[in-house]
Amino acid sequence: MTKKTEEFDYSKKSAELESIVGQLQNPDIQLDEATKLHATGLKLINELEAYLKQAEIQVRRHVAHE
Repeated sequence: MTKKTEEFDYSKKSAELESIVGQLQNPDIQLDEATKLHATGLKLINELEAYLKQAEIQVRRHVAHE
């Protein structure tokens, strides 16, 4: 059995979040759409923060072993 793994693409996720922020700044956005975008944005923020925390841990480990 092979496990399918996706590589995290920080740039892509960050660009997606920026797009959502831009859409939410539109004064004509409908409430339902804004709510969906907000939820998606929060999910992306959590994913990006988790990625950055993991990267920080890896850097600290690397520096500690030098």
